[in-house]
Amino acid sequence: MKLNVDQLSRFLQNQKTNFPQVFLLAGDEPLQKMEAADAIRDFAKQQGFSERDILHADNQFNWSALLDASNNLSLFSEKKVLDLRVLTKTPGNAGSQAIREYMQNPPDDKLLLVQCQKLVGNARNAAWVKAIDKAGVVIQIWEKSTTETMAWVAKRLHQQGMRATPEAVRLLTERVEGNLLAATQEISKLALLFHKQDANDAKETLINEEQVLASVSDSSRYTIFDLSNAVMLGDSHRVQHIHHNLKAEGVPVQLVLWTLSDLARQLYHASFLLRNGAPMAQILSKLPRPRQKPFQLALQRLQSADWIGILNQYADIDRLSKGQGEIANKGMVRVWSDLLELALVLAGQASIQAESIHW
Repeated sequence: MKLNVDQLSRFLQNQKTNFPQVFLLAGDEPLQKMEAADAIRDFAKQQGFSERDILHADNQFNWSALLDASNNLSLFSEKKVLDLRVLTKTPGNAGSQAIREYMQNPPDDKLLLVQCQKLVGNARNAAWVKAIDKAGVVIQIWEKSTTETMAWVAKRLHQQGMRATPEAVRLLTERVEGNLLAATQEISKLALLFHKQDANDAKETLINEEQVLASVSDSSRYTIFDLSNAVMLGDSHRVQHIHHNLKAEGVPVQLVLWTLSDLARQLYHASFLLRNGAPMAQILSKLPRPRQKPFQLALQRLQSADWIGILNQYADIDRLSKGQGEIANKGMVRVWSDLLELALVLAGQASIQAESIHW
């Protein structure tokens, strides 16, 4: 079954019994993909899938781990989500075979969530995709057009108790240039600056063009991309300063976590390519020119990094931000503290201990 990402929420709301237990999210637009994955995991939790295994399928991944995880019984016989993240362009022959074998007899006590890059060309009709399409749900996530982004911005403003003039919506859309993560941050800033929430006042705050300009031109405010750049440059003082400002501005922790985890995955993949003989110039050529030098500095600095520990640290923070895990009662204070630690690790200023990501 194929669904549009905008149909997912209603689809999940209508699922009571005999719901699909395999979902494929394919695409490169990070915010829609992140929110769709969260919606599926929340749905799974409501259906009793209270445990989760995260499987990072890179070039060194042993695909038998997928079938092993599907057959493993929980200590307490609890249902489990298998969160499979394909970090390569395709799962390859071994991955395709493993997914098709899994689809032949999906276990009742598992829900499989597969996340991969955008499916293009022949990849859309690959055997493993067809196998999921036949018995599960396939969602291809596309970048939004300018018109679609304007509608999306207006809707997000409404969800936060605001409405904007057409000029303000157009200006904000032009500012973010199709980047929905950046749009989310700008909307959060507008809410922080201008939306005075009052439980007795049902009216929406009107946002005009002048207020958008005032928000986006405030040089004392930082974006999640400023944090990423500071991390790549290894500037620990700036990392801590930007982290403090993002926290004070109320930037959603999931946006900060996505920024750091996305950077970590890119560096991890590039480090693997470099160790296997790929030229540095070839690796850097795939990046925008302004990002190439900072990325090279970070890559050279992190060649011997504990990548398993870093990826596990991301998984721990992800669980903690959702109120899960043994230290979930520490709340957002602990989440922000762990985010800073992860940022400093990537900046080369701290170290972490690798732990199991199974829960």
